[in-house]
Amino acid sequence: MSTPAPTPAPVGILVVDDVPSKLIAMEALLSELHEHVVCVQSGADALRQLLKREFAVILLDVNMPDMDGFETADLIRQHPRLRRVPIIFMTSATDDTHVLRGYSLGAVDYVLTPIVPDVLRTKVRVFVELFRMAEELKQQAEERVVLAREQVGRAAAEDAARRSAFLADAGKTMARSLNLEATARTVLDLLVPDLADAAMLRLRPNGSETVFARHHVEGEAWGDPPADVSQAMDAVTLSLSHQLVIEQAASGQAVRGVACPLFARGELLGVLAVVRETAAAGRYDRPAVALIEELASRAAIALDNCLLYREIEERDIRKEQFVAMLAHELRNPLGAISSAVGVMELVGGDPGERAREIIKRQLFNLSQLVEDLVDTTRITTGKISLNRSAINLAESVTRCLKTLEIAGRTNGYELRVDTEETWVFADSARIDQVLSNLLGNALKYTPSGGRITVRVRTEDDRGVCEISDTGRGMSAEALQRAFELFYQEERSHDRVRGGLGIGLTLVRQLVELHGGTVEASSEGEWRGSRFTICLPLGARDAARAPDTPKDSGEIGRRRILLVEDNADARQMLQMLLTLAGHDVDSAPDGMSGLEKAASGCPDIAVIDLGLPGVDGYEVARRLRAGGRDDLGLIALTGYGQPADRQAALAAGFDAHVVKPVDPSHLASVIASVQRRRQPDNRHVRE
Repeated sequence: MSTPAPTPAPVGILVVDDVPSKLIAMEALLSELHEHVVCVQSGADALRQLLKREFAVILLDVNMPDMDGFETADLIRQHPRLRRVPIIFMTSATDDTHVLRGYSLGAVDYVLTPIVPDVLRTKVRVFVELFRMAEELKQQAEERVVLAREQVGRAAAEDAARRSAFLADAGKTMARSLNLEATARTVLDLLVPDLADAAMLRLRPNGSETVFARHHVEGEAWGDPPADVSQAMDAVTLSLSHQLVIEQAASGQAVRGVACPLFARGELLGVLAVVRETAAAGRYDRPAVALIEELASRAAIALDNCLLYREIEERDIRKEQFVAMLAHELRNPLGAISSAVGVMELVGGDPGERAREIIKRQLFNLSQLVEDLVDTTRITTGKISLNRSAINLAESVTRCLKTLEIAGRTNGYELRVDTEETWVFADSARIDQVLSNLLGNALKYTPSGGRITVRVRTEDDRGVCEISDTGRGMSAEALQRAFELFYQEERSHDRVRGGLGIGLTLVRQLVELHGGTVEASSEGEWRGSRFTICLPLGARDAARAPDTPKDSGEIGRRRILLVEDNADARQMLQMLLTLAGHDVDSAPDGMSGLEKAASGCPDIAVIDLGLPGVDGYEVARRLRAGGRDDLGLIALTGYGQPADRQAALAAGFDAHVVKPVDPSHLASVIASVQRRRQPDNRHVRE
């Protein structure tokens, strides 16, 4: 019976932040690693801790009073024993100057706050494991020193100690960065010129080859590698050269070049090769070959960590691009539908009543899907913020139910509402989003004639909202996975409820951002479901008065130029603006839009940003450069990220409107832009 491996001793992780609540959150986040997490509130305390014991990695907040993160890092790097400890800076915003200064002080990475837990734990785990490997190597080195002293004397022991210390320091040095190019250069710097006159790394991740080379003559590039190095690397790929080198060294034959395969996770990453170019430089004996082999194995782990980190970054970028493109493609048809609804509302009449209700209902569903997708990726990447105040949770429930009632979603259901005044500290719009998702979910999975019950109450220091139904219910597996992204319980093939399985994920993310909790419960299938939200209480703000909407009407008749390449969207929006009383001209692309702007002298130009040829940004820049400062410019786009709005304003637009266009919102934007560009209303025509 085999003896289980002993549990490794916890490794030190130092967290430095002047905000106590952040330290508590970081300690809880890192507790899953089961390591020794030390939290301090200043740079001075961090230095004292570093002098007491060793740490695998330092998580250092940039913005601290008295001595900030950069000053602390500078002092750490001045100490000979501490300069190799990896530092990860934590900051809410970085620019190029920030980044360059941080890396010059020895930073291995930056993490943006709010922190994504899984990403941070992955990064810290890498440095913990590398530190543990280095410590194990130190222990092995000490054991080798003792053995060497006993067997071959002090000289051999000192030589073994130097080699072991070199490998231990090399492991830490290679772990300082997760950038592939920087780590490859570090590996070569460890070899040249002390262990080789020249060295080469040939990496083949994902089938593509990348070569890094270093020569001992400063400023001299290799070009093509020396013939013997190239041959050795080719032989290693066939699993021959490395064994040949070992056999030659074992038989007493010193060799001029060594090539080692780089294996990680059972895969060949590439080859590391070194060479002595002249006889005067000496040749590699068996201990030297063993040293290079050991260094190569550690280099393989460090390089593989870099490749893994690059894959994570690329996957995150692809995910953000996918969500942005999906939202853009969905918003185009939504724009046409929204304009059509506006036209039907203005025309009126019984024949279109049924069609109008269907379009409005589907427009609501599609809009909710788009916003849920975008918000999910914003929260995951830490790009969402909360505008908190004291809100009455009972009023939020009433408002959401009224919205669903107007949309016809509650027809045929029995609604029971039992609420009491409950003030919580939260973002009103985001809480409405949470409640709409949960209420919509209850309606979706409850057959017509079923009962939906909503209760709001105060319990201790929490505001509680409970939404229950008499519908489909949830299995044990569904309860465990209900809040997973894209998870949907298996249903019959005739299921018509739809959805992508993102609503409950978004609910959990938004509630947890508020410091609250959400739980799901069910007694089984067809026995209904219950969702319970708990949020921190907030004191009622009696001084806060509701916002009074500004009057968007009485702006008169305008000359409006519409530039949109989607024919359906252009036609519907033109009809909508015409029925609203404006003189509307349209263009299908940027060049014709510029021509019509020059000849027609419009008051307002509504311009789609994604135009073929000359895009909307360039159209705006040319109009402003041509002296049209009196022309109001409204950007129309399917991209709704804050960066998209900033780019539109920088190009000269006055406003940024995201598709689908709400008719009343567009009217308000037109009025606001017109007042700003022509405050004396010189162009108003009655």
